[in-house]
Amino acid sequence: MPIAGSSKFLAKDVILLGEVAARGAAMLELRCGRCERRGRLSVQRLLAEYGADASVRRAMQAQIGDCPNRDHSQLQSRCDPYCPGLARLFGVTSLPR
Repeated sequence: MPIAGSSKFLAKDVILLGEVAARGAAMLELRCGRCERRGRLSVQRLLAEYGADASVRRAMQAQIGDCPNRDHSQLQSRCDPYCPGLARLFGVTSLPR
């Protein structure tokens, strides 16, 4: 398993859906860092749709398809999805966004 329980994150900067499932997470909370949009995603549904080797980031990007800010012309105004519970799930203080 590539992710250790240290306070330093890995050089690979990728968390796979299979790693999230292996940690026992049933749901992932998804939030936007730029607006009030939020939701919860079933890990089992994500696994079925994208597979265990898909990155959490890829799954998040696919889930924001209906966000009005997804393709905003100004980079600082684009949708910024993240899963706030991932750091806690992997026992680290923070994860790259």
